[in-house]
Amino acid sequence: MSTIRESVPLLCAKYTPTESRRSDEDSQRSAYEVCDTIIQTVKDRFTFTKHLTAATLLLSERFHDYGTHFPTDALKATVEAYPMLNKPRLKTELSLIYDSQDLGKCKSTMALFNFILDNNLLDVLSETSKLLRILITIPMTTTESERCFSTLKRIKEFLRNTMSQERLNALAILSIENRLIREIPDFNGKVIEKFASLKNRRAKFLYK
Repeated sequence: MSTIRESVPLLCAKYTPTESRRSDEDSQRSAYEVCDTIIQTVKDRFTFTKHLTAATLLLSERFHDYGTHFPTDALKATVEAYPMLNKPRLKTELSLIYDSQDLGKCKSTMALFNFILDNNLLDVLSETSKLLRILITIPMTTTESERCFSTLKRIKEFLRNTMSQERLNALAILSIENRLIREIPDFNGKVIEKFASLKNRRAKFLYK
């Protein structure tokens, strides 16, 4: 993009028609603004990567190595990214986790968090629990959040522009969590029964 920005004068002179109302200077100014906006957006998008470093602290396949050589740099970057974490306490908790065989069997952050919940270790591993909640909540990439916006665009199209916010939220959740919905036994039947029992309707939805 920087190369394109440097080539703006040449490109404007080559592709701007002579009969155009806008001068070459106006075209160059607009092109510079577009390039600067794109460059700044890309920088902002990829500047914050410390959450990826934080995720490496809880990779179970590295627990054995971390037990020998503690990841001090990763811990420092994590605390800088999330100042609400208590660094000394988090370091102590992580050291215990790295030496634990039971916790080392957890293959994902969600599995580790469930293990802590099931064994009532929230008070013992309080800072680790905070970090796990952050890692579970915040997506590692923007793909998941962008998928949500794409879903909203499909649901709230031009013909459904008057849809209420409550209904939009409900349909978005159904679409995004469709895999979980499929696992609910007889979900469609339950929805029909709920809809039919709300008030008296002309059409008979329930047959007894």
